[in-house]
Amino acid sequence: MRRLVLSMIVLVLIALSYLGYQFYVYYTDARAAMRADQLRQQQININRTQVHDALLSAGVDPHEVTSGFWYISTDENGDQSVAYFDPEVVATEAQELSATDLMLLTAQMKRVQISGAASMKELANDQLPPDLQFHNQLYNGQAAGAYAGTQVSLETAYASGKATADQLWQLSYMYEFEGNYKKRDEVNALSCSVYKVRCTGAIPIMITGVVKDTAGHPVQGAHVSVLSHSENKGATTNEKGEYSLSLSVLPMEKLRLSAGKRNFSEGIASLIVLTGGKKQYAVDAIVLGTPITVVSIDTVKHTVTDPLDEAHADGSFVLHATSSTYEIPAGAIVDRNGKPYRGVVDVYIYEFTRDTVPQSLITLDTFDQVMGYAGDLMQSYGMPYIQFFATDGTELDVASAHPMLLTYKIAAMDVLRANADKNPAGTLTDVQMQKLVDVSLFDRGFPVTRAYLVEQKLYTFPPFWVFDRASGVWDNVGIRVLDTAGTIQAPFYTKK
Repeated sequence: MRRLVLSMIVLVLIALSYLGYQFYVYYTDARAAMRADQLRQQQININRTQVHDALLSAGVDPHEVTSGFWYISTDENGDQSVAYFDPEVVATEAQELSATDLMLLTAQMKRVQISGAASMKELANDQLPPDLQFHNQLYNGQAAGAYAGTQVSLETAYASGKATADQLWQLSYMYEFEGNYKKRDEVNALSCSVYKVRCTGAIPIMITGVVKDTAGHPVQGAHVSVLSHSENKGATTNEKGEYSLSLSVLPMEKLRLSAGKRNFSEGIASLIVLTGGKKQYAVDAIVLGTPITVVSIDTVKHTVTDPLDEAHADGSFVLHATSSTYEIPAGAIVDRNGKPYRGVVDVYIYEFTRDTVPQSLITLDTFDQVMGYAGDLMQSYGMPYIQFFATDGTELDVASAHPMLLTYKIAAMDVLRANADKNPAGTLTDVQMQKLVDVSLFDRGFPVTRAYLVEQKLYTFPPFWVFDRASGVWDNVGIRVLDTAGTIQAPFYTKK
């Protein structure tokens, strides 16, 4: 019995010791947490004072320093952005602010335009004006077929002769998106005659920019034109590659600028004039690439200067480069009036890798059968490119109605197979490639379109796009996949 009592006393002491230890741990942790909270609050108070003093030294009104404010900043390209500055959020979310942090804050606030907290407010999309809502709807992406459905509905109203002014504007804006400037102008002409709106450009603007080569050097003597305004004479770059041009536009108008010079690829820049409130626009640099091969062909004598290329008696040609072959049918090269060109043609062939393709070519609008408008940023896995010039320097074209046949080895197949871009769909496999080869053997057309890839959920293989240089947009075209190494065939043209 005595042993039992002693055992119970020992157990009680152990339990009390454990509870005492737990209380000590809890007490120690609580004190540490309280101390950390005190130190954090002290730091917040210091941050609050430092931010207050920095804003005052930058010339910010004392009331706005306390209440917060909107600020408008302008980047090096002249584009403006609006943000809200809440001093309390900065003070509470920042850790210790260094002298450099405060110096940068002061410098930034001296460069921006400041407006009071009550001068602006954030709006949900449904609170925006209807034209901006429509613009956002097109740009933010839609379900498959929704873009085409919207356009068909508007075209039906247009054909009926009962379209409202808003419907006509929306249809003209969609045509502008596509680069179909002729139809855009037809719809705007009807808006003008019926509703007396969108008659002439009401907003005079100035556009400035620079043209460079892929090494970053300025390109002097490049001609910059406005694809969507054929009446504008454009501008020529100076020794610094700079240009400026003036034109009058309509509100909610999308502009595409094209820069070109002999011995260089074309380059495109785009911008949207939302309202008449802004008159100066600085666009991103337009970058032009350089060719890897230049040959001359004669469409009358049926000759070609490179002995590795082929000139056939029927007037067709086959031109070879490292990774691409162009089969050009007789009469396919045409002048600006669409008539087959007769005479000597200088041909410039380019083969861009994903690292050398000019950004000003791939950050452009894309259209396909699935989404309609599909985006304004492409991921390149290599790109063939070809130009044709008459002896006087006039650029010639191959129209989509009578295209070339391109055979091309995709430059970055290793990236697709290793999934170096971390595609959520995974890596491109031999099984998937064989499926594309098989469907290409079964269908002797060009069955591998973006629509087919979406239908088959083959998101690991890239669709193929052809750039329409007359409109400044990319169009998705079908291809044949010839082998699992990534050799494809596709119709190829320069002008849709």
